[in-house]
Amino acid sequence: MSRTHPPRSRSVPATPDAPGPPPSDGRSDGLDRLRILLASAMGTVLVSYGILLPAAALVVLTAGTGMSADGVFATAIPLWLAAHQIPLTVVGAPLSVLPLLPTLVLVLVVAGGARWSVRRLGGRIRTDAGAVLAAQAGAHAAVAVLASALLPAAAPVSVAPWAAMVGAGVVAALAAGLGLLRECGVPAEWRARLPRWASATLRGAAAGLLALLAAGATVLAVAMVLRAGEVETAFSTLAPGFGSSLGVFVLSVAYLPNAVVAGASWLLGPGVSVGAAAASPFTVAGGPRMPFPLLAAMPDTPPPAWVLVVLLVPLAAGAAVGAACRSALADLPDVRLRLRATVAAAVLVAVGMVVAALLAGGRLAAGQFDPVRLRPELLLPAVLLWVGGPALLVATFQRSVPGAVALREDPGFDEIEDEPQERTGVPDGADDSADARDAGGEPEGGDEETGSGSDDRFDDEPEDGADDGAEDGADTRLPSEPARNLTAVRARGHDREVAPDDADGSGLDGSDPDASEPDPDSGDRGPARTPTAARGRRKGRRQERDEEGGPAAADPPRTPQTVAELVAQRQAEGDGDW
Repeated sequence: MSRTHPPRSRSVPATPDAPGPPPSDGRSDGLDRLRILLASAMGTVLVSYGILLPAAALVVLTAGTGMSADGVFATAIPLWLAAHQIPLTVVGAPLSVLPLLPTLVLVLVVAGGARWSVRRLGGRIRTDAGAVLAAQAGAHAAVAVLASALLPAAAPVSVAPWAAMVGAGVVAALAAGLGLLRECGVPAEWRARLPRWASATLRGAAAGLLALLAAGATVLAVAMVLRAGEVETAFSTLAPGFGSSLGVFVLSVAYLPNAVVAGASWLLGPGVSVGAAAASPFTVAGGPRMPFPLLAAMPDTPPPAWVLVVLLVPLAAGAAVGAACRSALADLPDVRLRLRATVAAAVLVAVGMVVAALLAGGRLAAGQFDPVRLRPELLLPAVLLWVGGPALLVATFQRSVPGAVALREDPGFDEIEDEPQERTGVPDGADDSADARDAGGEPEGGDEETGSGSDDRFDDEPEDGADDGAEDGADTRLPSEPARNLTAVRARGHDREVAPDDADGSGLDGSDPDASEPDPDSGDRGPARTPTAARGRRKGRRQERDEEGGPAAADPPRTPQTVAELVAQRQAEGDGDW
């Protein structure tokens, strides 16, 4: 038999006209990754800068110096730096009370770019997330330093390069980190190292922060309505014309998140201070008339006594924190885990409010309205007191499991000792009983209730006259073995399989086993039968026999199971007929 060999591939030398081999996979992958990282990083910089161009155009338009493209692009640079919370210097005066709304928009843009890039790279948090994070933070920091250096010396706005690098890098890194966690999630090995209550802590902290910010927005809205006259006066004084009014309106919208945080600080007790003026639920300090519409909403008269009712709102926010932690740990009965999660959540809420207060306040030039402070040194203990206290109380009291309550309320709960075993075929202990009978002895074990070796299936048979009935030609059929098939009954709303013959010879409803069964075709299912009710009836019958003290209270004689046993029993009793 001849063997066939596969044809060998021959290497063909490359000709000058033939294309060369494609680049290696590693090189192509590296170039693709670099393109994705650069596109994502520079894309977020350009998109965030482009979003601010309409606002810059509005500033140039309302300034009355004429509209020009160069002026719009130059004005957007300080706005882009302010969106990164980089302190500015305007005409030699410090300005660090920067609007938070552009910062929130910037965070959304950077987070979206980070999610897009890590998805294109493969979505692996270990190998891809670090590169994306570094690219976003590095790009924004580099552009911020470049923008601060490109500002002309004669410009009214100036920025320190080191502040631009640090501020832009930190904000971009935090925003990119949020996007990466949103896209990739937390790795399983990191989650394994976290405590069991970590997720409950985050849920409770989110609930507390949202509740406090919603309450702060409500306080701001009420203050704007109650002091609508002062707000309208400040608006008309600061912007008498249409263009200036539009600019002041856009600036007020940009500072709305700052005002919401200030409302939450007032609600918690520390209040707000603008220069010499201050306001809180406990006291009010007078000061100059506020020229800005949002600042004009600050109360300038002593608060009435009923204002202290607003302190119930932080208590409700604390209850929401405790309820969130308790709901997240509902399957864990250990109260210590709930308390740890609640304490950690309250600390996170306090830290979050302090960071928001620091970002919402700051230097406002160097005049009579400087500085704008939300008193973070008082805000931290206030949050721990008004929010952490109710949260701990709510988390301490855990509602019991509904299933456990239902079992305890069940009247037959104490009587059920073991779950009924599924029996398919020969009943439990039948083989042992048969071996004992063949050996001429009694079956091992006995009735758990009476302690005897008799079978409870024949406890209700009459003892007297049993022999007479056999001699008179009555029905001497031996008791049949228990039915081997199982009957499905519905007990407590669940399907459970039990043997149709009860342990004392009666059915589950206490009826005679020899009685006729209901016709299955007639639709009559008979009385409701449950294992708990049957055991209760058996126990009651045994107690009645013990109290009566009759012959049934003693151990009944063993009923023969076969014809040989019946003959042996008659011979032992001296019956001559046998």
